[in-house]
Amino acid sequence: MPGLSRFAAIAAAAWFAFAIASCSSSTSPNGPVGSVKVSPSVDTVAVGKTTALQATVMSPGGQTISGQRVFWNTGNASVGTVSDAGVVTGRAQGTVQIAASAGGASGISTITVLPPRVASVSVSPGRDTIVLPGSVQLTATPFDENHEPLAGRTVAWNSKSPNVATVNASGLVTGVAAGAATITATSDGQSASAVVVVQAPVAVTVMITPASATLTVGKSTTLTAKVKDERGRVIQGAPIAWTSATPSAATVSAKGVVKAVGAGAAIITARSGNASGSAAIVTVAAPKPAPAPAPAPPPNPKPAPAPAPQPPAPKPPPNPKPPPGSGHH
Repeated sequence: MPGLSRFAAIAAAAWFAFAIASCSSSTSPNGPVGSVKVSPSVDTVAVGKTTALQATVMSPGGQTISGQRVFWNTGNASVGTVSDAGVVTGRAQGTVQIAASAGGASGISTITVLPPRVASVSVSPGRDTIVLPGSVQLTATPFDENHEPLAGRTVAWNSKSPNVATVNASGLVTGVAAGAATITATSDGQSASAVVVVQAPVAVTVMITPASATLTVGKSTTLTAKVKDERGRVIQGAPIAWTSATPSAATVSAKGVVKAVGAGAAIITARSGNASGSAAIVTVAAPKPAPAPAPAPPPNPKPAPAPAPQPPAPKPPPNPKPPPGSGHH
């Protein structure tokens, strides 16, 4: 609770002052003590590390008194401790006052205890492979000089080839294009790297739509091909090569446009890598045009004129009589 914490802080300060006073005496074998100076008066030390303080005992007139015994005390042993020789050891992150007392006088140094310094960084896994459009999670662990892991440290991630793979603030690497990328983790000036290889997806199946069609010669249709990997995921932008088994019946363009050029049948194939799919195309001749209809007769035709009557044929003359004397004898 806030009230209890404040009371504890006041009690600790009172104890610290009492400890300083109780560890010294106003009398000195080398004369009266006027003051004690601790140097440095402000210092820093990392957790687990040490720093040495020096105490100078002076007379009331400001002259240095040598050979005077000095007592050392810490204001918070959980943050920093001090030896009889004035060597301070950092115990936990925070601030602590270290006092040196002699002959009834004392001096103080304020020590800031810093987190342990990062001595090295490890990235795991050190090498990995992902298939587009996949990703992989990397983990960075900072260590101190004793190779003890340090928690709560800030880690900065960077990709040296963002056109191949990117990395976010938490170490998640996402593939962008086929290639290799070096991913680096940095903490407190120390760095480590991992290599991520990005591979293009492998085509396993190719499905053509429609699977079959009938075309009249001169007509065309467009086929579409869907390429999938081994997990059944569609491979966007996969390269596709189109071919016709019977180009005399049907041709196919690089974009899958099929055109009927002659009567027959053709198998159209779409290939991507080692995978392929086919569609059956039947082509038929265009129907012959119907004969043109006979022209319609003109409306209300006039009747043809009747032929003129012919005169009767002349009658033949009667048989002539034979001339006299021409009879049979």
